[in-house]
This record gives sequence, structure tokens and C-alpha cells, in this order.
Amino acid sequence: MERGMHMELYRYEGELDATPEEIFKVVNDDEKLKSWSPIFEGNEYLTEEKRAVGTKFRTRMKVLNRTYQFRSEIIEYEAERYIKVKTALRQGDIISDFRLEPLESGVTKVGVTSHFDTESRRYKLVLKGVKTVMKRVLDHQMKKLGDVVET
Repeated sequence: MERGMHMELYRYEGELDATPEEIFKVVNDDEKLKSWSPIFEGNEYLTEEKRAVGTKFRTRMKVLNRTYQFRSEIIEYEAERYIKVKTALRQGDIISDFRLEPLESGVTKVGVTSHFDTESRRYKLVLKGVKTVMKRVLDHQMKKLGDVVET
């Protein structure tokens, strides 16, 4: 049996002219999420708590006129600072994290990483193909987050 593979899907680092609290307000609100994430359609929560370790939810995303549903769980969480989500696919898990680090004078360093853990070599090749498209979509999304937060 082949050992699982760990493949980076996306990495972003930047700075925003806003406090971690202001950024988290926009990231933590499903309605506001729609304003900067063009592919996000909504979350359906399967747990009482919406933002905590152990929160389980289904995310609907629309990509090229097709709607996809993903089952996710928050695996690490620190209010205003850090959120780590595991999304389970048949082929493996996508682990994404979003980190905020306050710098001086109301500026915040933003870090986003996403990686895929899979046993499937074939699927790894498929993902290699979509990585550049994903990067374009997600970079655009991060820019829009900046626009929303900095206004």
C-alpha cells in the first residue's frame, strides 16, 4: 500500500490595513463571505456551534455553473486569530488554514494555506492541473477580501 501524499494546493501571504477583529468579522459571517468569495453559496451547519473546534458543516460552492457540496469540520480555532478546517473528499482530505497576526498600527498579516492529503497518485495529477486555476480564483478572492475589509 502506497504511503499518503501531502500536496500543497494554495499558499497566500499578505497584509491588510485592518485589525484581526475587523477581518474576522468578514471571514466569520456567512453572508459577508458571499461578498468576497464568488464561488461560496452557503453553509449548512450540522452542529449547534458554528465557530468552534468540532463544528461540522456542509459548504455549497458554485464553480462554472455547477454546484458542489463539501463536508467540513473545524479542527482548530482561535477567535480573531486562527481557523483550520478539514474538508473530506472521497479521494482524501483538504486541510485549509487561515491565520491573522496583528502588526503595528492596525495592519494585519494574513496567511492562508491549503493542502491535500491523499493515497491516490492519479488524483494528485488531476489536482496539479487545477492548481493554477485555483490559485487565480483564490488570489482574486483574497484581493476582494482586502477590498471589503479595507473600506
